Amino acid sequence: MEIDLPYIISQIFITCALVLQGSTYFFNNRHRQLVAIILSNLLSALCFFMLGGYVAVAMNAIAIARDVTSNIIYSHRPPGAGDKITRTDCWLLALWVTLLTVGSAFTAHGVLSMLPYFSTMIFTIAIWQKSVLVYRFAGLLTNSLLIVYNIFMHNFMGIILQSGLLVFAVIGFVTYFVEKNPTHHRAEYH
Repeated sequence: MEIDLPYIISQIFITCALVLQGSTYFFNNRHRQLVAIILSNLLSALCFFMLGGYVAVAMNAIAIARDVTSNIIYSHRPPGAGDKITRTDCWLLALWVTLLTVGSAFTAHGVLSMLPYFSTMIFTIAIWQKSVLVYRFAGLLTNSLLIVYNIFMHNFMGIILQSGLLVFAVIGFVTYFVEKNPTHHRAEYH
């Protein structure tokens, strides 16, 4: 593989995308998280467009639509109703699954090229579940799939940074169980 200017630019895009994605874990403001995720997906789509990874481009475009739509819908729900799965949530899940499947059908050129489809599908279903455990477990799967995809695409910075995100996903997964373990809490001394 020859390293040329488009490849270097793609590496800058994916670096910015994955740094933005990782930064969302530190934001408490939902609006800032959404903006960072949208920018992350946009930069990731640009990277994979330059690398010829058209399934990843389609999945990132659909993910932007999914995240914007979900944010609009959740912002109009009454306080405390955000964690309930509604009929609208079910219809939206069906819409996203359909769009993801159609998007991958028109852009895939082999099993390895479909890894972003599987990753985005797992993540979409995980966030629909509204379960912290499911979300954290999905992080293990999605990051693992994307590492393999980045290897397939010869996306050097994608491999490195996605591996870092996998480490964070493992820490988050383990932390979930540590926090749920009642023996983890410190004994109070009087």
